[in-house]
Amino acid sequence: MAQAIGANVLTPDEVASGTDGPILRAQGFDRETPLWYYILKEAEVRTDGQRLGEVGSRIVAEVFAGLLEGDRNSFLAKDREWKPTLPSATPGTFTFADLLRIAGQINPIGPGPEGA
Repeated sequence: MAQAIGANVLTPDEVASGTDGPILRAQGFDRETPLWYYILKEAEVRTDGQRLGEVGSRIVAEVFAGLLEGDRNSFLAKDREWKPTLPSATPGTFTFADLLRIAGQINPIGPGPEGA
């Protein structure tokens, strides 16, 4: 899957890293990895488990886009050229974090070290 979407593919050694490595190698999963496991391992190896990697992120993004495209009442169905004009952290862009910030949900568990 990673290769098909042009993502940076995990090496067999990266897939077999960690305490589960010997079991993965014994089963050949370091060379042919189930997608669900690859997504978890990619997050572990590439982002220290803090967020999805390229493959996982792409799948989530495409699911959201597909849902919007399939909904005849969504902004994509109504006007494919629509661009958000709400305030954003970086002028000229609008991200999911901006949406969460506007909704007051950027940090629902309390302030972080920077106080935001």
